Amino acid sequence: MHRALGVSKEIEEAAWFVLGPGLQGKPSALDGNTLTWTADAAAELLERLERGVADARAPMMTNLRQNLEGASREAKQLAVELLFLQSLPLAHEVKSLKVKRARVAEAASWLEPALELPEELYKGMTDHGVIRDRTAEFNWTIWDHLKWLGRFVQHVDQQVPAAINKALKDPLKFHELAAGVPEDQPAIRRSIEYLAWPSYFEPVVADVERREIRDAFASLVGGANGDSDEDITADVHRIRLHLDEQAGQRIDWYARQLVSQWRKVGDPGRRAWLLRTHSDNAELLTSWHEEEKVTLDVEHLRHLNPGVTAGLVQHAVDEDYKHLGYVEREDTKTAVFAFLTVMKPGDLVLYQNSGTVRLGVVLGEPEHNEDNRQMRRKVRWLDDEGHATAELPRHVQRQLATAGIIVDVTKVVQALQALVPGEAEPDDDDPATAAVEVVPVPEGFRPLDRAFADSLHMDLEPLQEIAELLEENRQLVLYGPPGTGKTYLAKHLAAELAQDSTDERVKLVQFHPSYAYEDFFEGYRPDKTDEGQVSFKLVAGPLRRLAEEAAKPGNEKKPYFLIIDEMNRANLAKVFGELYFLLEYRDDRIYLQYSPNEPFTLPDNLYIIGTMNTADRSIAMMDAAIRRRFAFIELHPQTEPVKGSLLRFLQARQLDTTPALLLDALNAAIDEWDRDLMIGPSYFMKPAAQTPAGLRRIWKYELMPLLEEHYHGQLTRAQLEERFGLEPLLGRLAAG
Repeated sequence: MHRALGVSKEIEEAAWFVLGPGLQGKPSALDGNTLTWTADAAAELLERLERGVADARAPMMTNLRQNLEGASREAKQLAVELLFLQSLPLAHEVKSLKVKRARVAEAASWLEPALELPEELYKGMTDHGVIRDRTAEFNWTIWDHLKWLGRFVQHVDQQVPAAINKALKDPLKFHELAAGVPEDQPAIRRSIEYLAWPSYFEPVVADVERREIRDAFASLVGGANGDSDEDITADVHRIRLHLDEQAGQRIDWYARQLVSQWRKVGDPGRRAWLLRTHSDNAELLTSWHEEEKVTLDVEHLRHLNPGVTAGLVQHAVDEDYKHLGYVEREDTKTAVFAFLTVMKPGDLVLYQNSGTVRLGVVLGEPEHNEDNRQMRRKVRWLDDEGHATAELPRHVQRQLATAGIIVDVTKVVQALQALVPGEAEPDDDDPATAAVEVVPVPEGFRPLDRAFADSLHMDLEPLQEIAELLEENRQLVLYGPPGTGKTYLAKHLAAELAQDSTDERVKLVQFHPSYAYEDFFEGYRPDKTDEGQVSFKLVAGPLRRLAEEAAKPGNEKKPYFLIIDEMNRANLAKVFGELYFLLEYRDDRIYLQYSPNEPFTLPDNLYIIGTMNTADRSIAMMDAAIRRRFAFIELHPQTEPVKGSLLRFLQARQLDTTPALLLDALNAAIDEWDRDLMIGPSYFMKPAAQTPAGLRRIWKYELMPLLEEHYHGQLTRAQLEERFGLEPLLGRLAAG
């Protein structure tokens, strides 16, 4: 046993329950009698696995049962053990855990008589597995993994006892034993190495994650040794021992505080890629399927290694493809960098042909053909018939229409995963179907309640109407005179509809005359390089940042709100630019002036609330483009929901209601044709309004200057004082 601090005791003991007898040539622990880890049993199992899948649309277990019909008890029981070892260390969801336990039990039922599995086998198969990296390969390459495990059993049985004893005492010798198996499958090999020697090997099996961990922490142990598989394994082991010592226990590479230090910022996990061939080359697509691969033509490109940087790709393509135009070179750069560096095993890939979409999963790292004219990756294609493009959700169709040789369509990866055929037989109470999942759409706003309306001292009915109008139109403007609570209402309404106490889904930006597209959406900003030189980098503005967050997988049903305060103070045509189009056509996409190769859409779950002060600049001058794209709602002292709010505010606090009477008298003194100048209640909601001195200050320094500016040249100071002054209004109230 090779237990390490922090390693699941249950998983290790369950693994050695099967591994121990097998490696030492003893009868299987499942029944105590059958010799399963023999070259003959493994050869028989391999011969049946090599027959392939009878029906690609059938569940994996159905095909395996058919292939094992008539096999010896030794071969069938070996299949049970290998199925168990393949899935044991994986971190499962509850549903997945049920399926994988059911696989082992089902395979045991094929024996005659049926094999009753001992309880020890299941103790380690919990939902708290330890391998949590890009494990899609484990779900979609079970057949290949079983083949490797069969070859591993053959290889073990062919070793002399001394070699096996060394492997049981030394993790590096065990690695030599496992690495000596023909036709290596690194993910399952590393999983078995971990199960055998958890004190040395790590539950991280994907090449990309192992390298990211090593690169992030190598400086802690004096640097990296090299880039071979053995070097990276040794480096990660040294790093983990160092971090274990600091933590005082076995670390978890996937703990939140640790994973943030090694996983690249912005890594979305599994990605999805749309690949295209020249003129939909049917012959090439056929070869992709027959040889289980995808390819990228690089006839004129020098040899570039996997993991190459974007800068090296750009230089190489610019030099080697001078005969192409600028646009074609840019597409080639994007495709080469994606194929060599960004694409990872476990990612989804797809292509379109004759109105049909075909899906696959990437299994291998990039390789070059012998003549270096083509790069390829191993892919497991997941179905034979594909899916009609016209029947896919609209947001998926929009992504698939994006131009390019290789296009990152990760934005719709969840919808694409719903198209993946199930691997296991459906449970009676949980049918596993491959039906297309309806695209998540924002759930309707929940109705506002009386408590919310009371907190704003407004009537519920007009507030509910505003919320419904926002839900229908996605964007609206609250406009009205100063002091009517436009910004206050926008902030509180958005927070209430978002139901997000952290305010992460409600952002506010204030426009001003110098505000521009580059401030609002994206633009280049000065930056300093590591060498101290001044450069420019593209920086996202508040709209782009919030739109990207709202569009992330898992956020589609959550409403996000952008509040634009003082919206009419900016040059709106300059600020919105080409985004005008998306405000009206949310289902479409556009190419941006600073990101011409990246299509952009405004997600349906992003809502925009603007505010406009009619005393500052009349909305009558708003251009038709804005009016057509926003619903306009007036907040006015003489109409709901603002009307009466000051009186309700004062009564709720048991305060003197004189300010409410003064406000009504003041607005009554303003002519109807000057209604945009009427005063809102917020001026009188301040504590100062409850004292005579405070009320005079509000009148003298806030209200009268507004009125003097508006009536300049129309009324003298004496006339203004007589008509709107505090003392004359108080006198009229007393007389009335």
